[in-house]
Amino acid sequence: MAKGVKIGLVVVACAILGLWAAAWYAVRNPDRYLPQTIAYLQKKTGLQIEIQHAAVRLMPLSVRLYGVAVKNPKPFPPGYFLQAPEVDAAIPWMPLLHGNVAIRSLVVEKPVIHLISDPDGLWNFQDPSSAKTQPARFSMGTISSLQIKNGTLYGSVLIDPSDAPGPVVFTVENFSGGVRQLNVNALKNRSHEASVAGSLTVETAIFGRIHLREIHSQLQIEPAQFTFKNFTAKTYRGNAAGDFTFDFASNTTRFDTDLRVSGVGINYLLGEFETGQPKIIGMMEADMKLNGIIEHSTNPLAGIHGTGHFTIRKGEFTGLKGNKGMAEMVRFRDPGTKSLPLSAFSSFSGDLDLNRQRIFSRQIHVDFYGIDVEGSGSVDELNSRLDYKGDATIQTKQGFFVSTFARMFKGADSKHGRLVFPIRVMGTLNNPKCSVVD
Repeated sequence: MAKGVKIGLVVVACAILGLWAAAWYAVRNPDRYLPQTIAYLQKKTGLQIEIQHAAVRLMPLSVRLYGVAVKNPKPFPPGYFLQAPEVDAAIPWMPLLHGNVAIRSLVVEKPVIHLISDPDGLWNFQDPSSAKTQPARFSMGTISSLQIKNGTLYGSVLIDPSDAPGPVVFTVENFSGGVRQLNVNALKNRSHEASVAGSLTVETAIFGRIHLREIHSQLQIEPAQFTFKNFTAKTYRGNAAGDFTFDFASNTTRFDTDLRVSGVGINYLLGEFETGQPKIIGMMEADMKLNGIIEHSTNPLAGIHGTGHFTIRKGEFTGLKGNKGMAEMVRFRDPGTKSLPLSAFSSFSGDLDLNRQRIFSRQIHVDFYGIDVEGSGSVDELNSRLDYKGDATIQTKQGFFVSTFARMFKGADSKHGRLVFPIRVMGTLNNPKCSVVD
């Protein structure tokens, strides 16, 4: 028995030495295996892959790849879906002894990722030989832990029907994050086990014209959906929080967001959409639900729609500074506020119904420091046209003669001792016209 044990130990030692020698040879010459590795990956993904150099470390076993890139397939324009200067993979020994390759962790350094959507529903990270009618699915390999450090992400579309490059819809700069226990088979089969959780931090992000910074978010990845859960961010000197989802389940990509903002400088926000002097100044808080599809056109977010409520405090409608209608009502403002601009307000609040670049409000309320305006109307972003109607109520009760005179002046009326003027705001954002209606 002792002799058999010795023989067994010798066999095991020889096997270990042989494996170590083979591993040492691989460490000394890892680049010789790159052609086979690239061919294998290209066969599995159907994409063109580039790897410039490889290095192997035995204890613990890990592989570092340099100059990793994945090219865009046709019909996408020339370029790369992914470029990463370094990729590190930690590989456990035990699966290798059984002829299997597993990845304990994968770390991608400073990747540049450019997601592009084709009008037929294909994305540039998909195998182009697969049917375009199939929904896009994420497939990142069998990985126990995936980390991305200091990455950059762009998202754009091809314009229908020419497949010409379209504008960038969103940009994410200097992002880092990770996910754990990525079940690739579940992702491919759209199993209930496919959901993957993680976290993400982003230095700056742009969606359409909206800028965010210092983003912290939980991450939820499913076969055809990407969700930023419970995110927080800084934006326009204020704060934002909520959930944001991209859905790839059909040929068109859909987005949904449930957003809450506070302390936002409305003039800084509107500055992304307008030129020249800001039309509204003040601090805004709001809650909004926005959704829509990313269209394959020169204006991918034209179809955005949603609802919400807003309040802007201690602000001013700068376009109404020299308006005659405002000048007629300034005499009725609260004592001590006459030094403020004619267009200054204490609060401006209402509801929003956004539909294809037109904003409807069923009820708005403006407190011009003692003159309350209640109304409704809309603004058309395409041509900046305004159309609002309402009533202006003087909150201070007026004497008998003033009320009688006011009834004779431009359709004013008296309710419970307070004067009420019907008013209308028309014109454009650059040149609004407020008038007391006869």
